[in-house]
Amino acid sequence: MAKSFLVSTLILFCTTIIESSIFTNISFLIVVPDLVLICSIYFSLTNGKLYGETSGFISGLFMDFITGAPFGLNILLRTVLGYLFGLFSKTVSISGISMPVLSVGIGTIVKRIILFIIALFFPNTNINVYGFISTEFLFEFIANIVLSIPVFYFLGFFKNIISIHNEKDIIDNV
Repeated sequence: MAKSFLVSTLILFCTTIIESSIFTNISFLIVVPDLVLICSIYFSLTNGKLYGETSGFISGLFMDFITGAPFGLNILLRTVLGYLFGLFSKTVSISGISMPVLSVGIGTIVKRIILFIIALFFPNTNINVYGFISTEFLFEFIANIVLSIPVFYFLGFFKNIISIHNEKDIIDNV
């Protein structure tokens, strides 16, 4: 379990660096796709709610330090998302195309809802809240969905290292 946690933490750190340093400098992107969210959803669906909320906390910590967001915003957001998607770890199979697209699409919508609620309670912070019917949300939604397929496929190569469950345990529980 420690090895899988270290590998997933390293992957989250690398995706945070890629997202915050490379994607933010691409001028034609309206909004930066959320690779860290995609990876956190993958880890949550693979390993369960405890692992999901822990990886969400770690990814939120990385995002808060690197992006300069109000401290705790990404920690709270990604911990809640990790826990919510971890609830479905035993009922959802992440193989194929439909489940990565569906889960990341729902994750992007829930992320916007949570950010909107946080912005209501803290109106003086510089939280970037844009509406559901806007080009920014539409671009982020489509970019996250499109990127979910290759990211889930890429992380599938490391499933034996990342997963804390044995394939035999998964088959026996079904």
